[in-house]
Amino acid sequence: MEVLRMKAGVTQEAVSEALGVTDHSYRNWVKGRSEARLTIRQVKALCAILKCELKDLPDDFFEQ
Repeated sequence: MEVLRMKAGVTQEAVSEALGVTDHSYRNWVKGRSEARLTIRQVKALCAILKCELKDLPDDFFEQ
């Protein structure tokens, strides 16, 4: 996920704001400390802010 975020030139704070979650929650997802459970609305917002399509999103926020 972080690769897509950096490619889009977007901060973690901007992504968390677009998803309506705290920065802390987003960082936990990225670090694999907790699992993201997004609504369809949040997935659409994520695709919009990252300028990507659903198929471009990884299966998990946490990429090893």
